[in-house]
Amino acid sequence: MASLSQSKMLVWIGRNLMPAGLALVGVLLALGYLFVFRPEFARIRQADRTARLQEERTAKEAYLKKLDQLNAAYEAYDAEDVERIRMMIPNEEDTPGLMAILEAAAQASDLQLTTINFAAGDTTGLPSVQGLGALNISISVQHGNYERFKLFLESLETNLRLFDVRSANINPVTASYSLTIRAYVWTAGKPATARL
Repeated sequence: MASLSQSKMLVWIGRNLMPAGLALVGVLLALGYLFVFRPEFARIRQADRTARLQEERTAKEAYLKKLDQLNAAYEAYDAEDVERIRMMIPNEEDTPGLMAILEAAAQASDLQLTTINFAAGDTTGLPSVQGLGALNISISVQHGNYERFKLFLESLETNLRLFDVRSANINPVTASYSLTIRAYVWTAGKPATARL
């Protein structure tokens, strides 16, 4: 009889206390998650986010410091020097202005300017500078000796606008000279084209 009563008690414990024990374990796990693991996960996520934000802040501070340096360098430039550079390499091809410069140089050298041809140029042989374009100018002059032609070249050399002599042909018999020069222009990434 005692064994029957023990057996009933074990069945009763198995039926009633087992689910209660499982429920208790579930409650303990839930409380452990809420009060131990969840705050720890939140702290890890916050630390990770803080580290990323700190990296972003450091990168932005470095960028702002570089901008401040560039701004200080820009403000250090003399306005007269900036304007001189703009005249050396303008933002436009300004073919009428180039024609006026070449005509003035020819007149100052007592030469007759017979032809001027403009064509898109290249920047071969120059360091790669973004936005820098070129314009090729073919010129023919006549009615002068070599000394006058040399004066013409010196006049171009002393002009504020930048010119590179690419080729020159001298014909002393007919007293005629032809040359190809290159002028520069800021093109903002577009190739230079003649607008004549």
